[in-house]
Amino acid sequence: MKRLSELVEKISDIDEVYGKLLSQPEVKAVLKRYESEIDLSKLPSFITAIDEFFVGVLKCNDCKQLANCKQPIRGHFPMLTPCLGRLRLGFTPCQYFKSEQHLSNIQTLHMPKPMANASFATLNPDANREELFRLGMDFVSNYKQNNFKKGIYLHGSMGSGKTYAMCAIANELAKRGISCTLVYFPELIAKIKAGFNDKDNPSDTIVDQLKTIPVLMLDDVGSEVVTSWMRDEILGRILNHRMMHELPTFFTSNFNLKELQKHYEQTNRNEYEPVKAARILERIKSISTPVALVGRNYRNEV
Repeated sequence: MKRLSELVEKISDIDEVYGKLLSQPEVKAVLKRYESEIDLSKLPSFITAIDEFFVGVLKCNDCKQLANCKQPIRGHFPMLTPCLGRLRLGFTPCQYFKSEQHLSNIQTLHMPKPMANASFATLNPDANREELFRLGMDFVSNYKQNNFKKGIYLHGSMGSGKTYAMCAIANELAKRGISCTLVYFPELIAKIKAGFNDKDNPSDTIVDQLKTIPVLMLDDVGSEVVTSWMRDEILGRILNHRMMHELPTFFTSNFNLKELQKHYEQTNRNEYEPVKAARILERIKSISTPVALVGRNYRNEV
């Protein structure tokens, strides 16, 4: 087999177009990497593959999002691998494709603007986030569908990053192929209520779905209008099933657990029902661990 060094010495004898192609840094790096696995005397038989590889590399230059992809296979960049002494052209998923692919494991219902890039690495470093990071990463690393682990009840002031933190956990789970659903709870309740007069009322279907999914995340619990129906027939049914079947659930709320219990004791019709409120809190505690997230309001800084 001809070595790369021999080819470089004789590059002036090669067709001018070939010489220019083989002198490109990206091509030279591949030839060097597989120097011992390819037969450069067979170069004419795979020079087309090298050319297509380099053209594909140029297409990826300065690419910053999947929407601008110019490759023949969307979201895949070219690569050369040795095969029977030659180089063969192939394609492998790029970082943007992988990012989009993992999002298919996340279902969102009435959530605000998706936080597809949320991660623990970009969480604001101030405030008491050590426990959140520890519990969040412990859950992500050790979650197994048949081995129950509690979720997190994340409470704190408005704008402190609760939703972002929850989305970061969802992203880490999704990258590991674990399905989860994020629900903006007040909007969900409003949508179900608005559909009361429809023939195909979706409330039972939605509740049944939320009862059984592997990992459920309810955002902004406690900011919805409190009615007996919402508390007992919607939230209560979901939580009771998830408690009985040991399904981890995450929550964000502006209330700590004591404040949330007090919030659920009084309905919008001034019905005082402390026992029913306590029942809701018992279920929340059984499937999640409370964590406080405090700090300045980052929304005011945007």
